[in-house]
Amino acid sequence: MDAFLLAALAKELSVELARLDHGLPVGKVAAAGRDAVALDLRRRDGRWLFIAARPHDSRLYLACRHPRELDAASEPPFVARLRKALRGARLAGVVKAAAERSVTLAFAGFDDAERPARWLLRHDLTGRRANLWLLTEDERVVDALRPWEGTPGELYRQPVGERRRLGWLEVTPDLLPEQPEALESFLLERVFGCRPRVAREAAFRARSGATWPAFESVREELAHPKTFFLYELPEGPDVFPLRLTSAPALPVATFASALEAVEALFERRERQASLLERRRRWRQATTTWRKRIERALGKLDAANAQAREAERWRRWGELLYANIATAKRTPQGVEVVDYYADEQPAAIIPLESASEDLAIAAQRYLRRYQRAQRALAANADRRAALEAELADAARLDQALAATDDESALAACIDELRERIPFALQPREGLPVENKSNEKSDWSGLRRYRGPEGYEIVVGRTSRDNDRLTFELARPHDLWLHAADYPGAHVVIRNPQRKPVPPQVVLAAAELAAYFSQAKRAQRVEVRVAERRHVSRLRKGAPGQALARESRAVMAFPREALPRLA
Repeated sequence: MDAFLLAALAKELSVELARLDHGLPVGKVAAAGRDAVALDLRRRDGRWLFIAARPHDSRLYLACRHPRELDAASEPPFVARLRKALRGARLAGVVKAAAERSVTLAFAGFDDAERPARWLLRHDLTGRRANLWLLTEDERVVDALRPWEGTPGELYRQPVGERRRLGWLEVTPDLLPEQPEALESFLLERVFGCRPRVAREAAFRARSGATWPAFESVREELAHPKTFFLYELPEGPDVFPLRLTSAPALPVATFASALEAVEALFERRERQASLLERRRRWRQATTTWRKRIERALGKLDAANAQAREAERWRRWGELLYANIATAKRTPQGVEVVDYYADEQPAAIIPLESASEDLAIAAQRYLRRYQRAQRALAANADRRAALEAELADAARLDQALAATDDESALAACIDELRERIPFALQPREGLPVENKSNEKSDWSGLRRYRGPEGYEIVVGRTSRDNDRLTFELARPHDLWLHAADYPGAHVVIRNPQRKPVPPQVVLAAAELAAYFSQAKRAQRVEVRVAERRHVSRLRKGAPGQALARESRAVMAFPREALPRLA
C-alpha cells in the first residue's frame, strides 16, 4: 500500500468520523494472526478494521468477514495490552503522517485508574520495519506488536529509511529528464514511494508531450483521486488511484471508495492465496500418488523377474519325476541325470531337507511353476492398468500446474477425487488437532471420514467401547449410541470444540444404528451427547455408560462412509 492510497483511506475514515459526535465505539479487539489485529468498531455495515504489520505486506482496511482468532496461548501479548487500553474507548480520529507510510488512530478512552485518557495506535507500513505501536497522548511507547529496539516509556521515533529520496512534492521541472524514455528510470530511482506501474504510466503519457505535464498529471490524480481502479496485473491484483492508460487491455474494476477498493483487493489476494495453497496440496497428493504407482511397477518388475525362473522349476520337477529310481542324495540336494542337456550330464537339485521325499519335492517345484505362470499373466494386466493410471496422474498433475482459474481448478480436483486413492486426498476443511496431546492409540477401532472432513470412530467390542469413550474421547467430542439396544459406541472427534454440523451427526447416527442389534430395523433412535456428559455405570460391565444430557436422532442403519482404518 503506497502513501497515496493510505492518504485516501485515512481521509475517508476521517470524513466518516466527522459525521459522528463521539466517534466509533470499540467493541471486540481480536488477534487475526501473529502480526495482525482486528478491531470491531460497531459499524452498521458490520465491517471490522484489519491492521496487519507484516514485513513488506502491511495492511490497513475494512472487511466484512469475522477474523479467525488465535487461541489464548498463541495470542501476542500486545493484543491483550491493546484490549485493556481500548476497553470502553471510541475511535476519534485518523491521521496519516506527511510524506510517510504511517497512519495514527486516536482513541478516547480510559487509563488504568479509569480516568479519561487518549490513546494512539500508530501503524507503520515501512517495509521490513513495519510495526504497530500503542502510544500515550504524548507519544510515549506503551507496547508494540513486533519487537523493537527500545523500552516502554520512551518517546516514539519514526522509522528512518536507509536512503533519502525525493518526495513527490519536491520534484521540480528542472529535475526531470527531457526524454520520456528516461522518465521511468528517474521516478523509480529518485522519487520515494513510486511504484513501477505508476512510473511506466508517467513515461507513457510523456510520449505524447513534455515530461513535466505528464508527471504533473499523474501526481495530481494520485493526490486527489476520484475513482479507484483494481487491476488484474500479471504479478497479482493491485489498486491504483488513477487509470493506467499504458495498459488498456488489463482487466479492471472501478470503485468510488478507497475503502471498498482495498477491501476487494485483499479479498481477491486471499482468494488467490487460498487457490494456490489448494493447488499445492493437491499437487503434493498427486506426486505421492505417482510415486506409489511407480513403486508398484517396481514391485511388479521384481515379481516378473522372479517368475521368469519358473522354467527352471518346471525342469527340476520333471527331472525329479524321471530320476526317482536312480537319483542320488548329496549334501547339496539330490543328483539326477539332466535329460534336457545334449550330453545328459549330472545335475544337482536342492531340497528343503535331506530327507524330503522326491515326489513331494517334484510336486512342490511344479506348483511353484504353475503359480509363476499365473502371476506373469496377472502381472501383465496389472502393469497395463498401472501404466494407464500413471499416465492419468501425470496428465492431472500437468493440468493442476497449468491452471490459475478457480473453476478449472475445481473441475480438475473433482476428477482427482474420483481417481486418486481416498487415503491420499488432502483433508480439506478438516479441523486441525494437536497430535502431541494424544493420550493413547486408536488402533483396533473402526475409523471413518465423515462429511466436512470430521473423523468418526466406532468401537468393536465392549472393551473397545469402554476405551473409546472413557480414555480416547475428549470432553467436547460427540458420543452416540443406539437407544434401548446393545451396540457400539460412536464418537465424532471435535478437536476445535465447534458445533458439529447436522449432516455429520446424522452420518454418525447411521453408523451407531448399523452397529447395533437394531441394524435390521427401518428407523432407529440414536442418543447423542457430549462426551463430558457420559459416565460409567457404577459396578457396570465394560462398555456400559450413562448419558446425563442427550438428544435423540432418528437414523436409518447403514455403513455408507469411507473407511480410514
